[in-house]
Amino acid sequence: MTAIPTSSWPIPPAPLRILVVDDNPREFILLEQGFASCGISFSLLTATTAILALAEITMADRDELPHVAVVDINMPLVSGFDLATHLVNQHLPTILVSVQVDVWRSEHARAVGALNLLAKPTHADGYDVFAAQILNLIPYRDSR
Repeated sequence: MTAIPTSSWPIPPAPLRILVVDDNPREFILLEQGFASCGISFSLLTATTAILALAEITMADRDELPHVAVVDINMPLVSGFDLATHLVNQHLPTILVSVQVDVWRSEHARAVGALNLLAKPTHADGYDVFAAQILNLIPYRDSR
């Protein structure tokens, strides 16, 4: 899947605030370690359901809103595709992730306006590269 151009999104200041939505909390730890290995200044906001993610955004002060969302497509109750549609409509750059990446999912991700659909690593040691792939999709420059 080709990434959607992000030239219309402003480059966020450091620290980069990343919302991660996944029903497996272990993903939060692995992604946090992956982003830390990239040497960027960041903070991770986490939610295990789409409802909690929306609550997190709704209750956040303007200067605490995430700059980007990373959303698993296989979520209970409200799918990651549905959440991504809402986030993109709120002008939040959103990257979808899944262990299952195929043509249908990639096309659906594009249709909802996601930046891309990335395959989740199958091993814990793959999260350094995974975090770097996420950072390559967004207009971000660490000012440290």
